[in-house]
Amino acid sequence: MYTAQNGFDVRGVVFDDNSAPLPGVNVMVKGTDKITSTNNRGEFQLKNIQANAVLVVSSVGYSKQEIAVNNKTDVRIQLKVAIGTLDEVQFVAYGTTSKRLSTGNVASVKAGDIEKQPVQNPLLALQGRVAGLSVTQTSGLAGTNLRINIQGPNSLRSGSNPLYVIDGVPIDAQLPSTGLDHVLSSSGANFNGWGNPLNYLNPADIESMDVLKDADATAIYGSRAANGAILITTKKGKAGVMKFDLNMQAGFGKMTRRLKMLNTRQYLDMRYEAFANDGIDWTRPSVSAIDLKVWDTTRYTNWQDELLGGTAKYTNLSASVSGGSNTSRYLISGTYHKETTVFPFPDDFADKKGALHFNLDANSANNNFKLQFSGNFMADNNQLPQTDLTQTGLLMEPHAPSLLNEDGSINWAPDANGNTTLSDANVMIQRYNRYVNKTYNLVSSLTMGYTVLPGLDVKSSFGFNYMQTNDFSPAPHIAVAPELRATTERGAGMGDRNIKSWIIEPQVTYSTAISKGKLELLLGSTFQDKKARSGYVYGSGYATDELLEDLHAAADVTASIFTISRYKYNAFFGRVNYNWRDKYIVNVNARRDGSTRFGARNRFHNFGSIGGAWIFSNENLVKDKARFISFGKVRGSYGTTGNDQIGDYQFLSLYNLVNTPVPYQRITGLVPAGLPNPDLQWEETRKLQLGLDLGFWQDRLVINATWVRNRSSNQLLQYSLPYVAGFTGYTVNFPATIQNRNWEFTVTGRIIQKRNFSWTSNANLTIPRNKLLRFPGLAASTYAAFLVIGEPIDITRYYRYIGVAPGSGDYLFADKNGHPTVAPDPATDRTVILSRLQQLYGGLQNNLTYKGIQLDVLFQFVKQPGYNDVAFWNGNRYPGMFIRGNSNQPVTVLDRWRKAGDNASVARFRTGEVPNIISSDHRFLDVSYIRLKNVALSWGLPQQWINKARFRSVRIYVHGQNLLTITRFKGLDPEAQSISSLPPLRVLTFGLQAGF
Repeated sequence: MYTAQNGFDVRGVVFDDNSAPLPGVNVMVKGTDKITSTNNRGEFQLKNIQANAVLVVSSVGYSKQEIAVNNKTDVRIQLKVAIGTLDEVQFVAYGTTSKRLSTGNVASVKAGDIEKQPVQNPLLALQGRVAGLSVTQTSGLAGTNLRINIQGPNSLRSGSNPLYVIDGVPIDAQLPSTGLDHVLSSSGANFNGWGNPLNYLNPADIESMDVLKDADATAIYGSRAANGAILITTKKGKAGVMKFDLNMQAGFGKMTRRLKMLNTRQYLDMRYEAFANDGIDWTRPSVSAIDLKVWDTTRYTNWQDELLGGTAKYTNLSASVSGGSNTSRYLISGTYHKETTVFPFPDDFADKKGALHFNLDANSANNNFKLQFSGNFMADNNQLPQTDLTQTGLLMEPHAPSLLNEDGSINWAPDANGNTTLSDANVMIQRYNRYVNKTYNLVSSLTMGYTVLPGLDVKSSFGFNYMQTNDFSPAPHIAVAPELRATTERGAGMGDRNIKSWIIEPQVTYSTAISKGKLELLLGSTFQDKKARSGYVYGSGYATDELLEDLHAAADVTASIFTISRYKYNAFFGRVNYNWRDKYIVNVNARRDGSTRFGARNRFHNFGSIGGAWIFSNENLVKDKARFISFGKVRGSYGTTGNDQIGDYQFLSLYNLVNTPVPYQRITGLVPAGLPNPDLQWEETRKLQLGLDLGFWQDRLVINATWVRNRSSNQLLQYSLPYVAGFTGYTVNFPATIQNRNWEFTVTGRIIQKRNFSWTSNANLTIPRNKLLRFPGLAASTYAAFLVIGEPIDITRYYRYIGVAPGSGDYLFADKNGHPTVAPDPATDRTVILSRLQQLYGGLQNNLTYKGIQLDVLFQFVKQPGYNDVAFWNGNRYPGMFIRGNSNQPVTVLDRWRKAGDNASVARFRTGEVPNIISSDHRFLDVSYIRLKNVALSWGLPQQWINKARFRSVRIYVHGQNLLTITRFKGLDPEAQSISSLPPLRVLTFGLQAGF
C-alpha cells in the first residue's frame, strides 16, 4: 500500500538466534516520533513509512540494530544477544532491564565469572567484582559463615544482611541456631552467626547474580530490602538439539602463610625469664610448671606443620542435559562435590555435597501462555571437628609431647602419678569429638502467565523453600583422659533445624506506546508464610561409645533451646515505568507491607521510591558535537525501605519452658523471658543516590560513578532496665540515625578487540563512610559507652599507648590528661576511638583471549585497620604465661625489655596477665591488603580436532584462588584476622569441560 503522500505500511517479525519470536521489542522509525512494540508473536506494524526510512530495533539483552526499509513492506529481523556491558540483561525485582535503560544502581555478575572460581558459596564469586558490595570470608572451613554488606551497615542491632531471592523465592539471610553449630556458629574474630543459606546452593547452577543497591531497585521489596538485595537466577535450557555437558574438576588447597613462632630454646628462655622477673623459683614443688618440670625440654615440633600443614583435596563432577524447541525448553543437571581439610585425618573431616537442578520453560504456539518450573536441591554431609585446630597449631608449646602414640591412639602424656599433662589440649581428640552437619535444601518455583490482550499480561508465581538440618556432636570416653573417665559421663547432642516457607505472588503487567514513549505498569501482591523449628536434645549416661548415635541408649535425655516460630508477611506493590524515546526514563515504585513481627498498631507500613534517568547521549547536540561520547546518562533515585530483622514475637510477652528433674505435679514450668512492646515499629532507611554513566568510542570505555547517602532511623535496640525489674531490657525503637555516605566507581574497557586477540579490563572502587548521625539522649543511655555522634557505629574506646618504660619494663599509657601511667583508669582514660570498618575496597579484573586460549586475572584490594601482631590478638596470654596448649608466642616478642635503660617494643616477660595492652591502640595498625584473588586459564581445543571425536566442545582449564597476598599484616590472613579459625586457603584446581 503505497501513496506518494503517506508512504506505505511496513509489517514485520522480530526473532532471536533460535528463531523464537521476541515480544516487547521496540521498533522506531529513525529521526521521527513513530514507535511501536512487537506482540507475543514478535510481530509489529508501522504505518505511513517513507521508502528510505530506517528502523531502529532494540530490546533489553539484545544488541540494537538499524534496518533500512528499502521499499520493503514485509521484513524479518533477527536480534543478537548483547555481549556489551550496557545491553546485557539485568534482573531487577519482578522484571528485567539493562544497564543502558536502568534508573537504579544495579550490578551483575554472570555465570562465566562465577564458574571460574573454585568456591562452594556463590557469594564468594562476588568478591572484588561489585562496587558497594563487601564480602568477607572469615574461615577456610567448609560451610562456615560469610560477612556480607551492601553500602555499609544500616542498623545498630538488627541484621545488616541483604535479601536473597532465588528464582523469585526469598530465603532467610541467616539460619537459626540448632544449639550445636560449633565451628559453623563462629566464623572468625569479627563475626558470630549461624551459617549462610547460600552454602546450600550449587554455584554451577547459577546463570547470573544481580546486586540491587539503591531504593529504585529495592523499594518494591519493601521491608525486606533495607540492606539491599541479591537476586539469583539459575540456568535455563535453550531451544535446539539435545546437548550433554560434562565438567570434571580436581585440586588441592594449602595454608597461604606460616608464622615464625618461638622454638624450644627460645620458649624455655622466655618462661625462665618470666619467673625470674616475677621473683618466683619455678623449681619449688608448689609451683605448677609442667612444661618445665615434666615435658621433654629437648623436644621440638613444628605444630603448624603437624596440625595445619596438610593438603585439602577438592573434587567436583557435574553433568547437564539441555535442549528443546521454540515452545518448550529443558535443562537437568547434577553435581557431586567433596572437599577435605588441611587438618590431620582429612578423610574424617570432609564436606560432601550432591546437587540436582532442573528447569522447564514452555510457551504455547501463539506465545500467549507461558510456564516456567525450576528446582534446586542439595544434600550436604559436612563433617568437621567441634573445635577449630588453628589456634593450637600456632600456640602449642614447641616441646609439648606427641599427640599420638606410635599405634595411632591418643597420647595423654601422663606424669609420674599417671595423670595426663595434655588433657583437652590434645586436639587429636577432635577426631572423636567430631561435629556432623547434614543439611537438605530445596528451593523451587513455578510461574504461569497468560496474555489477555496485546500488552496486558497476568501471571502468578509460586515458591517453596524447605531446609532440614540434623547435626550430631558426640562426647565419647575415648576422647577423655583415662583417669577422668570414671567421673565423666559419655554424652551426645543431636540438633535439629527445619524451615518451611511458601510464597505466592500474583501480578498484572500492562505495556503500551504513549506519546512517543513506552509505558509499563505492574501491580502485584505477596503472600508469604514461614515456619521454623530449631533446637537440640542431649543424651548422657551411655554405656558405651558405640551407642552414642542412638538416643534410646542414653540414661538421661535433656531438651534445650527448642524454639518454634511462624512468620507471616503480605504486601501490595506497584510500579510505573515510562521511557520516552530512550532519552527520559522515570520509574516509580510503591509497596505496602505487613509483617507479624510487629504488633497490631504498627503491623503495616508504606515504602516507595522514584528514580529517573536522562540519556543525554541521544540528544542531537551530543551526537553532533561530541561524537566520541557514545553513551551518557545521568540517573538518580530516592526512596524508603524497611528492616524487620529482629526475630519473631518481640512485641509479645515471652516465656521459656523450665525443665526440672522432678516437675511439680508433672507440670512443666514457665519463666518470663521478655517484656511486651506493642508499639514496635519498622526500622526505615531513606536512600538518596545520584549517578553518572559515560561510554566513549562506541562504548569501548564505560565509566560509572555513584554518590550514595543512606540514612537509617527508628533503630530497634534493647532498652536497659534495672535488675529489680526482673529483665535486663526489652526491644524498643530509638530515635537514632545512621548515615552511610559512599562513592562508587566502575570502569570497563575493551582495550584491544582484534579477530584473534582481545583484552578487556574491569575495575571498581568503593569509598565508604559510616557514622552515627544523631542519637537523642545518648549520653544518658547505656549505649554511650560504645557509640559517639559523628563516629562509625562499630567504634571501641582504647587507651593511648606510649611505649615501654625504660626503667621498669612495663607498658606505658597516657591518661586523660596525657600523663604517662602504667595503670590507666578504664572509666576515664580510654581516649582513643577506633573503628574496624573498611575504608576503601575494590577489585581489578583483566580478561585476555587469544584464539582458543583465555586468561582471566582478578585482584581484590581492601584498606582497613586491624590487629598489629600475633601477640596482640592472643587475648590475655601474655608472653611468659603458661596455658596448656596455648603458650607459644611469635618471635617478635624477643624484642622485649630485659634491663633498665632498654629501648624495647615488648614489655618484660611475666607469668601473669597484662590486660591493659590489648585494650590500647598499640594493638592496631593499617592491615590493608592486595590479593590475587583468582586466576583462570583455559584452552578450548580447535574445532577441527574435536570434530573427529564427535565432541561439540572441549576445554581444559586451571583455576587458582587466593594465590598471593601483599600486606603488612603479621598474622595468618588479613581478611579473617583471627587465630581461632582457619584462614581462607590457597586453592588450585584442574579441570576438563566437554560438550556432546
